[in-house]
Amino acid sequence: MRILLLGLALFTGGFMANANDDFAVLVGKLKRDDAVRVQQFMPPAGDIPYRVFVHSAKMAPLLKNVYTADEVAALASATATARRIAVIKHPHGSFIQAASFESADKGEATHYDAVWVRDTLWGYLALRADDQPSARDVLLTMLDYLASPAQVKRMRAAVAAPQTVTAVADEMTAVHIRFDASSPTFDDVLEGGKPQLWHHKQNDALGLLLDRALTALADGTLTLDDFTPKRLRGLALLVAYFDATEFYTMEDAGAWEEKARRNTSSIALVTSALENLAGALRDEKSPLAAAWQTVAEREKLTPLFTPENLEKLIAGGYATIDRQLEIGGESPDYPATDPRYRTADAALLNLIYPAKLSRLTLAQKQRVLQIVATLAGDYGIRRYVNDDYQSGNFWFQNIPTDTDARSYAERKRSFIPGTEAQWFFDSWFATAALIVYAETKEPADLATATRFANRAFGQLTGTVGDREVVAADGQKAPTFALPESYNHVVADGRVFVAPSPIIPLNWAKASLTLMLKELQKTIKN
Repeated sequence: MRILLLGLALFTGGFMANANDDFAVLVGKLKRDDAVRVQQFMPPAGDIPYRVFVHSAKMAPLLKNVYTADEVAALASATATARRIAVIKHPHGSFIQAASFESADKGEATHYDAVWVRDTLWGYLALRADDQPSARDVLLTMLDYLASPAQVKRMRAAVAAPQTVTAVADEMTAVHIRFDASSPTFDDVLEGGKPQLWHHKQNDALGLLLDRALTALADGTLTLDDFTPKRLRGLALLVAYFDATEFYTMEDAGAWEEKARRNTSSIALVTSALENLAGALRDEKSPLAAAWQTVAEREKLTPLFTPENLEKLIAGGYATIDRQLEIGGESPDYPATDPRYRTADAALLNLIYPAKLSRLTLAQKQRVLQIVATLAGDYGIRRYVNDDYQSGNFWFQNIPTDTDARSYAERKRSFIPGTEAQWFFDSWFATAALIVYAETKEPADLATATRFANRAFGQLTGTVGDREVVAADGQKAPTFALPESYNHVVADGRVFVAPSPIIPLNWAKASLTLMLKELQKTIKN
C-alpha cells in the first residue's frame, strides 16, 4: 500500500515486532506495494476539492464528480459480486455471519463467524432493498432468536428486577445480541465449553430489531400470520425490558460493545422503534393491535401499551437525544475526565439511518453529520478518537478480538496514538448525507454525499499485477472485497496502511448496497 510519512515521533508501546519474522515480511510487502491510486475530484457545488485513495484499479474509471443514473447503475453492476451477502440456511433458521471468510480457521479464531443481531439486520436491510426472498427468512430467524426460551427468561428477569441489568457491570444478564448459528437453540459462542463473556448490553441492536419487524409488517415483507403468539411475546417483553430498565437513561455497550455509557445512538434506535410501535397500535381495530393486546394481557403487560405510557417512553428518549446532541454528541453528559465521556462517534449516524425519528430536526441531522465528519481519515472513518481496537500493529500483539477486561487492557497498553482503524462507514455517512439532501436540496449536501460515496468505493481491495492483497496481519486477503476497516502498520518511522484481516465484512457489504439504493433514488428524484 501507499507509504505515509509521519511528521511526529511514533510510540510503539513496547511493541517488539521488528524482531518478528512475520512482521518483517509484511513490512517488506507493503514497501513494495504501490497499489493505491490517489484520485482528485473537483465537485461542482462550490465544495472544496478532495482526493480519494482508490485501492482497486477496477473502480478508478467509474468514480465521478457528479453521477448520472447510468453511471450509478455501472457502479452497482461492477460491485455486485463484492456486495453479495451469503445467507446460511439451517433447519432452525437463516443466518448472516458477521464476516464471510475464505478460511474457516480465521472465523473460528476471531469469532467473526458468529451472528450479531445488529449486523444481521443491516444484512436484512440490504437483502430487502435488493428484493431477495431470503430477507424475510433472515428477519424471522431474528424474531425467533428474541423469542427463544433463554431470551424470554432474561427479559422477564430484567422486568422483575431491572437493577440486575442496569446496576451491574456483568453484561451477560442483558438480552443477548450474539450467538452461534450452528446451535439449534441459539446458544452463545462457547469458549472452553462455556458461554463466552460478552458485552451483550446493546440496546441499539434490540431497538433496530423491533423497528424492522414493525416496518416489515407495514411494507408487506411480513404478514400478520408471521407474528405468531411466541414472536409477539418476545417483542412485547422487549418493550417491557426497555421500560423497566429506563432505556433513555440506561448505560449500554452500544454499537462498539465497549464500556457502558449513555449512548445517544442506542437511545435513538429504541426511540425510533417505540414511535413505530405507537403508530402501529394506534388503531385499536387493526389486526396487529388485537393480537398484541392478547399477548399483553397474557403477560400482564396491558398498562405498558397505552398511548400515554408509550408517549412517556418516547418523550424520555427524545429528551436524552436532544440534550446530548446539544452538549456534544454521543455520551457527553459526563465529566470530560470520565472514560465514558465522548462527543464524536460514528454511531451517531444511527440517528439519521437506520432510525426514523419523526421529531429529529433538520438542524440536528446536520449537526450529526458535522460531528461525524471530524472522524474521517484518508481511508475511512474512525469509530471515535483514540479507538485502540485494530489500531497500529494490532494483529501482531496477540490480542483477542474479545470484549473482556484483559483484552481491553492489552489494547490500551499497545495503542499507538494517531493509528486508529479507519472503518467502512463512508458508505453509511453517504447514505445519511443523501437523506439530509432530500430535505435541503442544497447542491453542497449532494456534493458531500458524493465525496463520501467515492471514498466508500475506493475501499474495495485491489492488486497490482500478480501481487496478492496483503492484510494487516500479513496474511493474504481477498481481492475486490470490503474490509471492516483499514489498519495501520508502523515500522521504521513509517506508517503503512493495509486492509483489516476481517474481510469481507457483511455489514460493509450491506452498507454499500444501501448507499447505492439511496443514490439511485436521489438521482431519480
